[in-house]
Amino acid sequence: MKKFKSIMMMGFVLLTVTLSKPVMAMELSSFTDVPNFSVVIGDSMYTLEYANDLNNAGLINDAVVKNKGDIFIKTDDSGWIKNSNSTQVSKDSVNISTIRYNNGQEIVASVPVTSKITKIQVNPTITKTGTNTATFTYKILDQNGLDITKTIPASDIYGSVSVGSIIVVDPTTGTGTITFNSSFDISTSIVITLVNKNGVIGTSAPSKIAGFSINQITKKTGMYTATFEYKVFNPANEDITKTVPASQLTATASDKSSIVLDPLTSTGTITYNSTSNMGTPMNITLKDLLTGVTASSVMVSPVIETNASKVDKIIVTSKVLAVIGNKGYASFAIYDQYGNDITNTSLGNNVTFQSNIGQVQIKNGSLTITANAGIDLSTIRSVVITGFDSISKVTTSATLTVATQVKS
Repeated sequence: MKKFKSIMMMGFVLLTVTLSKPVMAMELSSFTDVPNFSVVIGDSMYTLEYANDLNNAGLINDAVVKNKGDIFIKTDDSGWIKNSNSTQVSKDSVNISTIRYNNGQEIVASVPVTSKITKIQVNPTITKTGTNTATFTYKILDQNGLDITKTIPASDIYGSVSVGSIIVVDPTTGTGTITFNSSFDISTSIVITLVNKNGVIGTSAPSKIAGFSINQITKKTGMYTATFEYKVFNPANEDITKTVPASQLTATASDKSSIVLDPLTSTGTITYNSTSNMGTPMNITLKDLLTGVTASSVMVSPVIETNASKVDKIIVTSKVLAVIGNKGYASFAIYDQYGNDITNTSLGNNVTFQSNIGQVQIKNGSLTITANAGIDLSTIRSVVITGFDSISKVTTSATLTVATQVKS
C-alpha cells in the first residue's frame, strides 16, 4: 500500500522552497494548466498546502488507498516526480484529461469568454508635464461596454497626433504620454488618435456642436478691452467648450470690435475700437464653421473695476426647495470681490431674485417663493432661481429639487 507519509514529507521539503498557487476548479486542457507543486492521486489533484493540512488527511488517505496507480508531484514545467521512487518522469506520464477533482471539488468545464475591443475613448483634455511633453487619458471598451484598458498591452495600440509627436500609452493607468518634436503651447488645439492592431479607432476630435450660450455681462480689463464668458454644447447638452478650438469658431461684434476666444478659460476678449463704444451695448455672434450653428447676444456695457467693495458672487446655497403650502423656501449668500459676506448689507439689498414658478421675496439670506396662481408646488419636481445685481451686473442661476410637501 502506498504511504501518505512520503507525500507529506516531500510536501514539507517542497514547501520550504515555495508555496503552491491556488487552483481554480475549472477544466484542465494541458500540463501547463497544472500549477507547480500540485499532487495528482488518480483522478484527483491537490495543492501541497491542501495536502499538508491535517484537516484533509482523511480525504487524502482515502484517495491514496483507492488509487491503483502511482502518485505524482509536479515540481516545475519540466515534468513530474513519482512518489514511489522519487524519480523524475516526463510530462506525458500523467493523462491530464483524467483529472476530475481539485482539492476535493469537481472540476467543471470552463466556458471560454473573450473580450472584443469595440471602442476606444480618448479624453481630449491634455495636461502639460514638461517643455515638450503632455499626458492624456484613454479607455478601451469591449462589446459589453466594460473597461478592458488594463488587459490590452501597449504594443497593441498605435498613437498619432495632429502635430508631429510620439505617443506612448500605459495600460495600467490608462494614460498616454505625448512627446512633441519641440516646445509645446498647451493652448494649441490638437487631435489625438489611437488605433488598436485590429483596426478599432478612437479620436479626441470634438463632438458635434449643437449650440452656444453667451453671458451678456462683460468685465472691463483695460482701457479698450473687456471679457465675457461663453459655452459650447454638444447634442447631449454637455459642455464641450474646452475641446473646441478657437479656430473652429468665428466671433463677430456689431460695432466691428475684434474678439478673441480662449476655449481653455471659456472666455472671449473684446478689443473695442474706441472708449465710446464701451459705453453702448453691442451684439456678439458666435458661429461654428463646421456645422453653421450660430448664437447671438446683446452685451451690456462693461462693468468698471474699482477698489470699492461690490457684489462679486451670488450663491443659492440650498440644493432643495422646502415647500409649505403654496410657498417654497431656500437660502442664499452674497460675497464681494474680497470674499466678504455682504448678504445683509446695503450692497446685498441691490440683488433681486426671480423664479420660473412665482414671485420671490428675500430677507436675511432667505428667499421665499410664492407660487403663481394655478401652480401646485406638490406636482413640480424642480424650480429655477436666478439672481441679478443691478450695479455689478453679476448674475447667478440655480436649479433646486422640490422637497416633499410639508403640511402647514
